[in-house]
Amino acid sequence: MDFPERLETTSLAKKEINSFLGKEEYHIAVLFASIYANIRLRSLVTDWKNPQKDDWKKTSQRIDPFNFGRLLGTCNKLKLLANEEYVTLDRLRVKRNEVAHESRLWKANIQETEKNEMKTLCESAIRFLEATNEKRLSHQH
Repeated sequence: MDFPERLETTSLAKKEINSFLGKEEYHIAVLFASIYANIRLRSLVTDWKNPQKDDWKKTSQRIDPFNFGRLLGTCNKLKLLANEEYVTLDRLRVKRNEVAHESRLWKANIQETEKNEMKTLCESAIRFLEATNEKRLSHQH
């Protein structure tokens, strides 16, 4: 069963992230990929805690203080992620922190290997969003 709001979020995220990648604004693409992955992780945890959606908003508010790392760890603990998703999203988390705190990544002369890494992480985030358009109460192997 698809969730229209997830499909809409995925579509918007893909469009925005690919737009920044197309303009070679890798640092911004990483930030957007991280934001959208964070939203999806929050949604996965909220759905797991409240699968009937009877009090979804209240459940979501209870996990509101969770940062990306905590949401990621919670999803992993609840087995809502494949190991590859966990590893890739954790790498995205680390790169997002680098982008947010290291001005060198905002400058035009970024090494090709770093550009490729950021692009790959963004593409992985899009695949994660696409893979989680459906409700996921546990990761299906």
